[in-house]
Amino acid sequence: MTQKWKPGEMRTGGDYFPLTVGEIRAALANLDEDVEIDFGATEAGRGLRFYRFKWRGDKLLQIELNEYD
Repeated sequence: MTQKWKPGEMRTGGDYFPLTVGEIRAALANLDEDVEIDFGATEAGRGLRFYRFKWRGDKLLQIELNEYD
């Protein structure tokens, strides 16, 4: 199978469609291991916070986030 994604590239949002591991790996490929990931927090501290990973079947890993103020 040919690679669908180039390092550093990632598709943008739109209709609900799960990300694949390949897309996430491509988006993160050139980053140092100490780069932080933010889930949309604002300067006021509102946003999403990582909660947990949860397996939902053999081929679906759900990343759960919590909203916070």
